[in-house]
Amino acid sequence: MAIRTHNLDFTQGFLHWRVSREGEVRFDIDEKEKALRVAFDKGTWSITHKSLIPVKMGELYELSAEVRCRFANRDSVPHPNHASIAAEMLDGELKPVQVRFEKWSFGDPGEPFMLTNVGDWKCSEINLCGISDWRNVFSFFKIPGETRFMRLSLSGRGSGEFLARNLGIGSKIVKAPPNGRAHARSAPGARTCKKIALGDYAAKVIRIGDLDGEGRPEYVFAQNEIVGSTSFEDYRQISCLTAIDDGGQILWQVGDPEIENYNVTSDLPVAVLDINGDGNDEVVCCMNFKLQIREGITGKVLRSAATPQSKRGGGFIIGHETLFSHILGDCITFCDLKGSGRNGNIILKDRYNYLWSYTSDLEQLWSYSGKLAHSPLVWDFDDDGRDEVFAGDALLDDDGKVLWRLDLFDHCDSAVFYKQGGRPILCIANQNGGFYFLDATTGEITREWHLGHAQVLSLGNYDADAGSRLICAQTYWGGINQFLFNLNGDIIFTGFEEVYGWVPVNWTGDGSELLAAPKGLFDCYGNMIVEFPDPSIKGRWGAKVYAWDICGDVRDEVLVWDEKHLTIYTQADEIKGRIYKPHRRLYNQTFYGNIISEPGWNED
Repeated sequence: MAIRTHNLDFTQGFLHWRVSREGEVRFDIDEKEKALRVAFDKGTWSITHKSLIPVKMGELYELSAEVRCRFANRDSVPHPNHASIAAEMLDGELKPVQVRFEKWSFGDPGEPFMLTNVGDWKCSEINLCGISDWRNVFSFFKIPGETRFMRLSLSGRGSGEFLARNLGIGSKIVKAPPNGRAHARSAPGARTCKKIALGDYAAKVIRIGDLDGEGRPEYVFAQNEIVGSTSFEDYRQISCLTAIDDGGQILWQVGDPEIENYNVTSDLPVAVLDINGDGNDEVVCCMNFKLQIREGITGKVLRSAATPQSKRGGGFIIGHETLFSHILGDCITFCDLKGSGRNGNIILKDRYNYLWSYTSDLEQLWSYSGKLAHSPLVWDFDDDGRDEVFAGDALLDDDGKVLWRLDLFDHCDSAVFYKQGGRPILCIANQNGGFYFLDATTGEITREWHLGHAQVLSLGNYDADAGSRLICAQTYWGGINQFLFNLNGDIIFTGFEEVYGWVPVNWTGDGSELLAAPKGLFDCYGNMIVEFPDPSIKGRWGAKVYAWDICGDVRDEVLVWDEKHLTIYTQADEIKGRIYKPHRRLYNQTFYGNIISEPGWNED
């Protein structure tokens, strides 16, 4: 139901609005386009509606508009070119409402940390940049607690031209999913398989792999230390690597362990995989400005090369990453660029501006500069037997050639790929820019949702009765929420003001997947399906989770760890016969999602 608010269409000029600017900014009404037009050059501006709309906690609203953007340059720091449309939430004293909790009591978020204050509420923001013709945009949100009034505004900064028309705000009704459950038909209970006491080497970053080739996973912990800071970002270096076996015995250690170096706020450059094809997993990492391949069982350096020289790049998000002459490394991803059938290539990146590809001999192949994702998504997008690389703002062919490029507000936190009706689709969580569904062949936007700080995505068979896989999505800064998309890009479930989990878990083996959290397993509709016995969740920095087939019966176990313990939960029953076995690239571990579960069975 639309809310009656005066002159949202600007047919009366700027009556009922208040306009402000700094720098070169001009406002007018484009009679031909029947739209508000703002032209600006290194300026900052805002247009705020004078009406305060009374609202009640828990009400659902949709904010919509038709927009056209012509921004001069790509979004970068310190002067990003963009425009925003938003509904600001105000308390009884007309102050911005903040998102705060007494304690973190939710599931696992798509961030390395669990805060009790995630800032001013911003889930209504529609943030836009780049160049686009007229398109419809909208946000969908729930009125948070302490809110008494809602106020509409448009704003922008930088250089460019922005047009908007048909601005609207109205209440929204969303249908609940049938029965509100994902029908995990026979979810067994959980028992503690192992509880490993950790030493002063414990770390929030853990990597899993078969280091000795005996078929059982071992664990590598990576601690870090801040070695430099700028006004935008801390520079982190791996300070200690420790490998332990499944009994908790230390296999090897490099560096000096220090429990104060447990915590981290981003990925670190360490990954585990059999990179050289010898049957044992190696540890690939960056330490002291060296890209290294270490023998999994001993930690011995097998190959080493200097990390790439730092370059200015576009200065995206945090500015130019040139504090040191060589990069420290941010994330390592394995892929197959040569069509060998083996993941023998390495993608190494800095935080936001540059990535480089390597062979398993650490020979550099090519590089790319752009507005990077936290973790590149690697997949064979075009079925040519070789992986392509979605870098965050561009799809790169196996030889590094840019296939297409897009310019969205902010940067990509997470992405998943699938095919729908034969059409390749890329879904991305572009942080404060929103959730987008793209034609993966062209980069064309087919759907977009502005729901808050788009944080994490995973694709799994979360509801066996849904008829297809579903996309789990979360927001974080400015409002934690959980959403569920179908493959058409429709929202089919909303979990406002809470998150459950995003790591898919093949717990039942019957073809459905659950979501991992430190206390147990949720279905995709927010129902706790399996509770963990005596969960270890009292750590100083919170507990994190991951899924892996530890016991070897095809089904996943769930790993929950903090600075004190690594606990592995398994099913309380045994299973035989045909068992669900989804294909995933779990070795490309990241805090930021990117997990794609492709259906499969143990007979495949």
